[in-house]
Amino acid sequence: MPTISNTALESLALTPDQKPTKKNELGQDEFLKLMLTQLRFQDPFKPMENGEFIAQMAQFSTVSGIDEMQKSMEALSTSLISNQALQASNLVGRNVLAPSNTATLNETGTVEGAFELPASASQITMSVFDESGNLIRTADLGTKPAGQHNFSWDGQTNEDSRAAAGKYTIKIEYGSGENAAAAEVLIQNKIASVNFAASGGQISLTTVDGQSLKFSDIRQIQ
Repeated sequence: MPTISNTALESLALTPDQKPTKKNELGQDEFLKLMLTQLRFQDPFKPMENGEFIAQMAQFSTVSGIDEMQKSMEALSTSLISNQALQASNLVGRNVLAPSNTATLNETGTVEGAFELPASASQITMSVFDESGNLIRTADLGTKPAGQHNFSWDGQTNEDSRAAAGKYTIKIEYGSGENAAAAEVLIQNKIASVNFAASGGQISLTTVDGQSLKFSDIRQIQ
């Protein structure tokens, strides 16, 4: 095993004008300097074995490679966040479809949305509940194949009157009896603003009715 002489150690020592700095790990420059010093001051009668030298070079390459990979990943992450931010900003004022069972009905408008079926289904029923949990509207949506299908609620109740403006819960089920299952509901909403988290690079969207959506929640831009 090669040794480092006192002269080598002294050449690496701090001068009186230098202030020591705390480091938790050996950096690339320090690693390379130490290795070159070791080669310079090694015992000529006991030169470093080829295998040992290759092992130290491999260690240096690993340290260097990890550092470069980390820098590349950080650059890629920054690029992806910037790209997402640009895409998200273009959504302001646009209608989007996102998973939700809550819809807002205004005084004159309708509620638009879609639902996902994993397989073809019959006896598809839409149910609308007010904020107190009262069922105010049911509608038969017929038979549909697998996939995404649109629906619309005109704001009318089962009593053929106009529902008051406010928030409502939309549920869509298919099948009957023990075979009944809930379909995933997507509500159409307009994006009012884009929010960027101070840390973590998270992007969220706020709709005109105050709901918060993740950028990844968006299923369709209309």
